[in-house]
Amino acid sequence: MLTLLKLYLPMIGFMIVTAWIGQLVGFTMFELVSDPAEISGQSAFIGFFSQIGNLLWCATAAICFFSASIIRAGGSKPADSQTVAFLIFSGLLSAQFLLDDQFRLHERFSRVLYGPDAVVPRAVQNLTELLVFMVYALVFVAFVTVFRKLILRSQPVFLCLAVAFLGLSTIVDQTPETMFSHYELEEGCKLLGIFSWLMYFCQFSAHKIQMVFAPTPTNALLD
Repeated sequence: MLTLLKLYLPMIGFMIVTAWIGQLVGFTMFELVSDPAEISGQSAFIGFFSQIGNLLWCATAAICFFSASIIRAGGSKPADSQTVAFLIFSGLLSAQFLLDDQFRLHERFSRVLYGPDAVVPRAVQNLTELLVFMVYALVFVAFVTVFRKLILRSQPVFLCLAVAFLGLSTIVDQTPETMFSHYELEEGCKLLGIFSWLMYFCQFSAHKIQMVFAPTPTNALLD
């Protein structure tokens, strides 16, 4: 019973606090608990690619955290501790990207600077979004610098593809929306980038877990 309380009380508390804050800022309970498509009266397939991308971010974060817990429980070498740290940081990074995509945090940054009701020109909004992306880029560079040896030993083809696709998507996002196939290029590259990110951590985690529990790895993904 005590274990169940420890599990459910934080979640119940989160729901109560979120509902309270939401109503303070003007949302109704219907708006907070209902599906966006139901509220807007639009098709459930609105934002389909975006939602698939969010699922991939979520899957990556879950794989990283779960793999870290398995390796921490079964590993005993110093290298295993570095792998656990790498996976935890990667999970946190994936979770942050998920939150940014789900709640459009990079687009809301201009409202933080100029106020929620301010009419911000598109050029200024692009600049503030670029600042947010630069912060993410610096965090990623720090991440790669700290774990560079581990990454280089992991055959980082998918990671390089993820950086290339996501970088191209960011560049396209800064171009005029009237550009030919603007949305197709931006969102297509973004989804491919997230997919590549997921594939890298699937490959990495499978190999590292096998290394912990089987001294001679035979993972076909790394052949």
